[in-house]
Amino acid sequence: MAYIKFKWRKDSPKKRELSAQDYEEYLLKDRGTDLVTSTNNCIEGSAIEDFKAMQSLTGNNSSRGGKGVNVAFEVIHSFSREESNNLSPEKINSMGNELANRYFPNHDFMVVTHTDSAKNHNHILVNPVNNKTKKRDILDKKEHLYNLRTIANDISRENGLSIIRETKQEKDRKVPQKVKEIQRRGGQSYRLDLFQKADFARAYATSFDEYVGILSELSVNVAITDKNITYFYVGHDKGVRGNKLGKHYDKKGLVQKFKDNDSLFLKQPQLRSKIRDGITDYQNGKGDTLGVSSSLLLGGGTTQGLKGKNYESYTKSNRRGNRTPIPSDHDLRHSIIPISEIRKASNSDILEYCKKHKIKTITNDKGKTVLKGREHIVINEKRWTNTKNKTTGSLIEFVTAHNSTSYLRAISQITGNKNLLLLEQYMGEVKRPYTSFYIPKQKQAKADLAKLNVKKFLKHHGISEKVSEDLFKLKRVQADSKGSIWIYPEGTDKEAIEFSRESNGYKSKRHGDKSTPFNNSYKNGKDVTIFTNFLSFLKLKGSKALDPKRSKGELVLMGLEEKALHIFLAANPQIKGIDIVEDKSKSLQNNQWNFIDKLKKDLKPFGITVNQVSFEQALKKKRSLDLDF
Repeated sequence: MAYIKFKWRKDSPKKRELSAQDYEEYLLKDRGTDLVTSTNNCIEGSAIEDFKAMQSLTGNNSSRGGKGVNVAFEVIHSFSREESNNLSPEKINSMGNELANRYFPNHDFMVVTHTDSAKNHNHILVNPVNNKTKKRDILDKKEHLYNLRTIANDISRENGLSIIRETKQEKDRKVPQKVKEIQRRGGQSYRLDLFQKADFARAYATSFDEYVGILSELSVNVAITDKNITYFYVGHDKGVRGNKLGKHYDKKGLVQKFKDNDSLFLKQPQLRSKIRDGITDYQNGKGDTLGVSSSLLLGGGTTQGLKGKNYESYTKSNRRGNRTPIPSDHDLRHSIIPISEIRKASNSDILEYCKKHKIKTITNDKGKTVLKGREHIVINEKRWTNTKNKTTGSLIEFVTAHNSTSYLRAISQITGNKNLLLLEQYMGEVKRPYTSFYIPKQKQAKADLAKLNVKKFLKHHGISEKVSEDLFKLKRVQADSKGSIWIYPEGTDKEAIEFSRESNGYKSKRHGDKSTPFNNSYKNGKDVTIFTNFLSFLKLKGSKALDPKRSKGELVLMGLEEKALHIFLAANPQIKGIDIVEDKSKSLQNNQWNFIDKLKKDLKPFGITVNQVSFEQALKKKRSLDLDF
């Protein structure tokens, strides 16, 4: 898998960065390991000088706003640990050279291959000025990331390597305009589902017969004529012409895609045998449990090459107007994905999957089995139907929705054929940023686990087990599935303090109205005690902190909430004395001291005194009050 990063190299960089000239020297210094270099129209060791000379001659040596000139555009082209061990430095350099030649034609460049780390990598320095146009045509570096990754993926595929995963933004770029229009209107049309299924079929098909065969297992029938292709979604009588979906889904676009897939797949003939080796449900050449012939399972015969193949041919119907019949297994024996695997997955029991994965179903008033929480999803053993958007499918789409994954990964999971994932590594993942429906998932941790997490969390902060039990009884604490602890104030669940897990402990965040105190037991006295940490309040007061009748004259802020305090004081002008309990956290003490100093200055004109009370002093005061009580 090749990774791509990039950076500008300047003549006058920021502090701690090397100039372009010094950076070239750094790249070429002896590291005690293999150092392979290659150049295009420049000299190793003086590439930056050559770049600068050309930029000066063509009037491209000035910068905007007085900033340093971008002398070179650097692309870092790196490989995984495993691939670094299997590829020679010369091969890695050759692939970097190929990347530069394809993406930066008519540009001078130097490729330096480093092998002194676990991941071997290329440093590609490119002159941003085009040799032919004499202009800078490498400007905004961000626009190049997607294109560089695409070409790096192409080169990796050609060399039998895995590819870079697409980001969400990159996937969104590929979404057809028709889909974007439907999504913009807020629709969940069955056409979205049709797009997703057609995308999967065209990603791995090398003929119309394979394309039709895959779609038929995904609830889409197809009618092909000499001029057009029409899609019929099961349950919808009206078809959709391919040219209405977009150029990628009409006959011309599909023929080109079939050629591309064939060309790519034939470069890796071992993939076919590996995928079929992953099929375990056959014995002695008799076929699998679905009756598929052994010639299909074993990839019988020889793979048809590109030469002489008619990509426009298809199995024709006998009568005019009929939809294209499903091709025979014999016609599909060379398909990239064995049709037996797709069929096996689509014929699997959805209710069994729900039972195994603890997905709750109920019986509605019409006697139909539906998803709990998604009653519009009706399940009938091997089929599901979304009664809202009129989509339908098998366990393949169901698993895809449940795991937010691709069709290929769903088929692999259902059939147990992990070798199918080799296709994803080699040809890329086919996954759309939309889905027909969502399957409800348990959001909260199990009750016992939640209690255990809360008790551990509170114990770590010196709070008794009894307080944690009281918090649960009063429904003022919750632990979610991510391990975060939520504590609520008395009488509302619209506000909360979330303590989320991080590598170095927990981070607190307040949710809700920050202009009011998180906890308030003040009863019209002249003095008030203020806590800036709810956990300190719990530790000091114990169970009394949870009982407004037993906890008097205290205010709990979540941090140094100055606004909330001023609003509170404005509403209670009788207050003349404030004791702020010191926060035990060393990281917050300095901020608290500054906060208190500012309060003293702000409140002095109003005759309000502000004192800082240590936690120990507050604890002694609390004990004396307990004795008096």
